[in-house]
Amino acid sequence: MRYNVPLLKKLRNRFFALFMSVFLALIIGVFAVIYIGTYHTIQREIDTRLEAGKFLWSDMQADEMFDPLLVQINLSETGEVTHINSMLDIPPDILEQMVGLVAETFPPMQVEVIEHGSYESSLRMWDVTSDVEDMTSASIHAGGREWRFVSSAASFRSTVDADGNIVHTETEAKLIFLDVTEYTQTLSSLVHTLLILGLVLLPLIAGISFFFSNRAVKPIATAWEKQKQFIADASHELKTPITILKSNLGIVMSNPGETVGEQMEWLGYVEAGANRMSKLASDLLSLANADRPDLGIQKETFDLSGAITGLVYTMGAKADEKGIAFATSIQPDVTLCSDREKLIQIATILLDNAIKHAEANGTVSISLIRCNQRISLAVTNGGRGIKAAEIPNVFDRFYQTEPSRNSGNEGFGLGLPIAKALTDKLGGSLSVTSGENEATTFTFIVD
Repeated sequence: MRYNVPLLKKLRNRFFALFMSVFLALIIGVFAVIYIGTYHTIQREIDTRLEAGKFLWSDMQADEMFDPLLVQINLSETGEVTHINSMLDIPPDILEQMVGLVAETFPPMQVEVIEHGSYESSLRMWDVTSDVEDMTSASIHAGGREWRFVSSAASFRSTVDADGNIVHTETEAKLIFLDVTEYTQTLSSLVHTLLILGLVLLPLIAGISFFFSNRAVKPIATAWEKQKQFIADASHELKTPITILKSNLGIVMSNPGETVGEQMEWLGYVEAGANRMSKLASDLLSLANADRPDLGIQKETFDLSGAITGLVYTMGAKADEKGIAFATSIQPDVTLCSDREKLIQIATILLDNAIKHAEANGTVSISLIRCNQRISLAVTNGGRGIKAAEIPNVFDRFYQTEPSRNSGNEGFGLGLPIAKALTDKLGGSLSVTSGENEATTFTFIVD
């Protein structure tokens, strides 16, 4: 939807930026949750496999190892490789490189080991195994692969003589390596997939944001257009009585020698114009008051049946001018706790509207009933009816149906909008049923 008003364009662009920011934040949040969840799952699996590798015995054969990606390297006190267990075919130079990288990254420290309280030896260990969390930070690259490693506690090999005395003890340290290349590639692939998906979703997000920004601005644009139309219609309605006043006052002033009695015809037109302007101003004020959010509702319990009956009698004189008869079906003793003045104003507008649009010498029906907790007031008049295409507009300000405009009725098209606004304030509903050349019924319902 295109908006020709700069203010509406600016507002729509702000809504667009807001919706884009919200949707992008949601997408980024979802992607972050996916990545972080996958990352932590992989880290836990790596830690579990490395922890399990600490319990591999140095004399296990390669085919006895329960993890095909683990490499166990035993080191002597001098740092020489004494044993290798692995199901992977790793060249010796790569193994030496792996051990050297560990020594460069985590310099070995001397650990005093006491055996049976009498034998002491020193062993080179790496301080990367204090707990599982620390192990995840120990990684190296060798042979085109990425490895995570952990060093386990020392193991002892003792040689005894025939008398059971220890004659020789060998101490070893174990380095456990795990090939995590595939894990790293999985994370990299996930990042690339999420980036591609984000680029694919970007135009879709922009389209959705544009759609919602237009929807957000549409009610404001509609209100803006209605306000413009309202001002134009009010100006048009004021123009007619002002023209009458000016033209007739001009005639009066052009004949200063004539008496008031001699110019009563023109002065009567002036009075008619002034009365029309007064009626328009009164209707506009009523409509403005009905639209006020702080409009007070003065509730009281009263006899609605009696009030409607009295209203019918009051409107009898106006109906007699067109030879219209009232057909009433008013249920007695219908009481209601609501704003009496506003409810009577609604009923007056509906009855006045029915008299205006009823055929001469026709009938206007008034029905008031209570069904359970609901009270229904229906006012029906014969006449030309309302076309189906015009029904949605009957409560618009200054709107008059085609038959109404051609019938010479001196209305402004404000009565029904006032009744609808007051109905909304009272928490009721106001509807219309009609058709071309059919009777028209306005139904007011309130609990």
